[in-house]
Amino acid sequence: MCDVQAALQVAGAVVAHRQKKADNKAIRRDQETTRRNADKAYLHDMVKIDQEKVNADMEKTLAEIKTKAKRDGEIAQKQNLGNANNTKIVQSIGALYDEDWVDITRGYDKDIQLFQNQQSEAFANQAKTYNSLKPPTDPSRTGLMLEVATAANGGYQRDLDRKEAKKNG
Repeated sequence: MCDVQAALQVAGAVVAHRQKKADNKAIRRDQETTRRNADKAYLHDMVKIDQEKVNADMEKTLAEIKTKAKRDGEIAQKQNLGNANNTKIVQSIGALYDEDWVDITRGYDKDIQLFQNQQSEAFANQAKTYNSLKPPTDPSRTGLMLEVATAANGGYQRDLDRKEAKKNG
């Protein structure tokens, strides 16, 4: 026969087990929300980086068009003035604008490298968020059964001791 103390220990173990399961469910729900928010932030970062890349592409194309138009205008002007050899005019002006093209390309390449670094950082932030989420440990049913059995055994032993004391007493 179990006593009141054993019954309370069993009830307490069951309630604690259920509470731990409920707490873990809430933790998992919160972690899922955190993961969704990390995904949203990552996608937002990627969209922003892609938009910056599109802007850099447009800026590069615009700079190339302006440089080409300026070069073509200077070539046409020199040819219309009748200065020197047409081939030499194109070569001399072309060499000057090759430097402009190198500058445009260098700036664009730096932008692309920056965007790649930003993409890596965005992914690293998402991974860091994911890795910071520790999965909750569910309570063990075996542990619960052991607690219940221990409490029941303790109550049974106390009941035996009482019966023995009455017999001897």
